[in-house]
Amino acid sequence: MKPLSILIILMLTISGISVVKADVYTWVDENGIRHYGDSPPEDAQDAKVMFPEYQYDEAADENRGQQDEQKLKSLLKEIEADDAEEHAAEKARLEEKIVFLEKQPLEYFGSQRNKIVRIGFFRYRLEDLINDPDKYFKQPASFEGNVKYPAGGVSGNASGGAGH
Repeated sequence: MKPLSILIILMLTISGISVVKADVYTWVDENGIRHYGDSPPEDAQDAKVMFPEYQYDEAADENRGQQDEQKLKSLLKEIEADDAEEHAAEKARLEEKIVFLEKQPLEYFGSQRNKIVRIGFFRYRLEDLINDPDKYFKQPASFEGNVKYPAGGVSGNASGGAGH
């Protein structure tokens, strides 16, 4: 099929040819050029209907619209349920991490300050998750060492460390 023919078919499809209440035909003339139109010439030997005419049925259209709306609502409920499961799983993960860290001896952290900072980081993350789950998942915070840094890092400290 010639690129021009493909372009014409795409244009007809994109322009909403289905709203036209007439048959759309295609045929090739004696020079080998493909044509499209709502009625082929009488001498066309190979005219074919590409898009058949249909009768508009308001009730059927309304029914399709209602079915589409129900499908969309169902899909949105599934997405919300998936999000709720993801949020619950992340909340449980953070809570488990906090419990784990609270049970660790001081030697695990090196100092009381490090223990407080590390557990505090996960408590703040849990609070962030509860307050704004979308932001929590879109802007994850990183924990480096014993200091919580913003996503862009600490300005003025090229090594990324925090004077421990």
